[in-house]
Amino acid sequence: MATSLVFLPCFAFISLLFACSHAAEYLVGGSVDAWKAPSSHGRLSLSDWAKKQNFRIGDYLIFKYDPKVHSLLELNEEDYQNCTTSRPIKKFREGYTSYQLHRTGRFHFTGGTDEHCFYGQKLFVEVMAAEDLAEFEPAMTTLAPVAPPETSKANGLRVGFIGCVTLMMSALFGI
Repeated sequence: MATSLVFLPCFAFISLLFACSHAAEYLVGGSVDAWKAPSSHGRLSLSDWAKKQNFRIGDYLIFKYDPKVHSLLELNEEDYQNCTTSRPIKKFREGYTSYQLHRTGRFHFTGGTDEHCFYGQKLFVEVMAAEDLAEFEPAMTTLAPVAPPETSKANGLRVGFIGCVTLMMSALFGI
């Protein structure tokens, strides 16, 4: 009986940790052709789309674009505001970029030219700490389906979680 009293809180805590650590993938703009300069002023901006999401550390932004026409730059905030593309933090040209949000704070992206940035091909996302997300959880939106990357850390977490549960159950019940 004493084992059960120790086991249940430990199990609940570990389950909560694994449930919170699952990374999500966000197709930027919610559609395959969203990473381009807007063709009209009536179109929802990419940053407006991002404000409706609840990004966490470990989530992935999926950018899909024609590499013959577009590229992707990560910029600091000042260069993002001024559309200065000559000093990128990172540059991507593959046509498919899976970018992991690895810290809290803002991330700033734009197309590979000053002109694309000035025309609105730009995005900033805010990654909040887990404790700040609790108040936003009821407002979660459905995400557009995205093809999984070739390797997924989320699958490793699921296997780790199932293995942990199995190990704990066998220790508790002698299975």
